[in-house]
Amino acid sequence: MANNESLNSTDVYNIIENTLNDFKGIHKSLDWLSYLWVLLGVVGMTVNALFIVAYSRSDNLQKPAQKLVNLAVDDFLISAAATFLYSPAQIIRVGKSVCLTSIFITNIVLIEQLLALVMITCDRYIAVVKPLLYPQIITDRRIKVVIGLSWIAAALIVSHNCLVSNNWKSGSKCSFSNILSRNGQIVSVVVVLTSGILMCAVYIRLMLIAKKHLRQINPELESTVYTEMRQQLRIMKTFLMVVGAFLICWGPAALRLGLSITGINTNFTKLLAAVDGAFLFCNPIMDTIIYVWRMPEYRKDFSNLFVNLQCGTNE
Repeated sequence: MANNESLNSTDVYNIIENTLNDFKGIHKSLDWLSYLWVLLGVVGMTVNALFIVAYSRSDNLQKPAQKLVNLAVDDFLISAAATFLYSPAQIIRVGKSVCLTSIFITNIVLIEQLLALVMITCDRYIAVVKPLLYPQIITDRRIKVVIGLSWIAAALIVSHNCLVSNNWKSGSKCSFSNILSRNGQIVSVVVVLTSGILMCAVYIRLMLIAKKHLRQINPELESTVYTEMRQQLRIMKTFLMVVGAFLICWGPAALRLGLSITGINTNFTKLLAAVDGAFLFCNPIMDTIIYVWRMPEYRKDFSNLFVNLQCGTNE
C-alpha cells in the first residue's frame, strides 16, 4: 500500500515536471512580443487621445466622464511609456541609466493609475453614502490637490524601488523583475492584489446600497432623485468593470513576481515574464472599450467629432 502511494506521488510529480517542461524554449521564441508592446502602445495612445478630445469638446460628456478622464490621461501616458521607453529597452540592450530611467517613468504612471482607481473608489463611496455632503467634501480644488499628491507618492515609491534599492546587474535584461529588489517585489504584489480586491468589494457593496435606495424611491414622485441614483449605479458598474480589467491585466505580472519572491524559477515563470507586459499594456485599450460600451454619450459625441473632422478635411 505504501509503495502504491509512493508510486502515485512520484507519478504526480513527473506529470507536473513534464507539464512545466512543455514550456521549455517557448519563452525564448516570444521575444517578438516586445514589438507587440509597441503596437499596443500606439493603439492605446490613439484611443485614449480620442476619448480625451471628445471629453474636452463635448458638454454632454463632461459630467458622466468627469472621473474617467483622469484614468484616460493615465492610460495615454502608460501607452506612451510602453511605446517610447519600456519596449525599446526590451528590444535593444541598454545601459543601467537608460534602463532605470525607462522603468522609473513607466512605473510612476502605473502606480499613479492604481492610486487614481483608489481615489475614484473613495469618491464613489462618498457620493453614495453621504450624497448631501458630497459637494462640500469633493471640490475641484481638493481633487487637484489629491491628484498632485498621488503623482508625488508614486514618484517616491518608485524612486525607492528602482533608484535606491535595485538589483541591476550588467548584461541582464531590462525588466521590472530584474530591477526590483525582493522587498520591492513583495510590496508591489501585496499593494496590487490588496487594492484590487478591496476596490471590488467596495463597489459591490455600494451597488447593493444603491439598489436598496432605488427600491425605496417612487420614480413618479421623486423622478430627479431616481434618475440621479440610476446614474450613480451605472457609473459604479462601469468602474467595477474598470477595476476588473485592472486585475486581469495586472494579474500575470503579480503572479510572476509572487513566484519570483518564493524562489520558484521554472519555464512557466519565464513564459509569464514574456507575456505579462502584453497584458499590462492591453489595460489602456480595455479601459477605452469599457467606456465606449458603457457610455452612450461617448459613442454619440465621438461620432459627431469624427463627422466634424471629416467635414473639415473635405473643406
